[in-house]
Amino acid sequence: MTMNLQKISNSVVGISMLMLLSLPKEVYACACCANAGQWSQTSQRISDYEFQEINSLRFSPNAKLYQTAGDNNTGISSNSVNYTLSVNKQQRVWNFLFKDEKGKTGTLSLTIPKKATSFTTDLYTQKNIEPELYKEFRLEGKVVGNGIFSKAITPDTKFRLVLQGRGNNCLTAGDFKSMELTSFWF
Repeated sequence: MTMNLQKISNSVVGISMLMLLSLPKEVYACACCANAGQWSQTSQRISDYEFQEINSLRFSPNAKLYQTAGDNNTGISSNSVNYTLSVNKQQRVWNFLFKDEKGKTGTLSLTIPKKATSFTTDLYTQKNIEPELYKEFRLEGKVVGNGIFSKAITPDTKFRLVLQGRGNNCLTAGDFKSMELTSFWF
């Protein structure tokens, strides 16, 4: 009797495995996988993992001032469009040191907030494979500044830093290779 139960048990396990392997691949859950037509926008607490990823970002040493036709650069006491940039990160405080073409400097210091807004969408650029999502990770909070930024900064000045990239549903620093500081407003 024990042998028959063992054979039945082995048969049930074998049939279960066969059924599992014969299911379509779409049935399997994937936390990072993207779906065709996907669109989402959420605000959430920044996890420790996400903070480690964004804190490992490296910025280009060159920054360019973005202006529209009507801008007259009244917030910055520099007439330059091009700047050299260095970033010093101390935990949640990021210090951006800008230096213009004449050597004038200014620092913008921002504290990475506890929450962020995440936006992703499928741009329908790839057919028959997992979509590569356009994604943004938006950070907002107060900013303090000095030097060339002194006349523009008040105690209630805020920043919005928009990290733009491509990838799947999971946030990884490598997805934001083409991030530019033009996505920085105050």
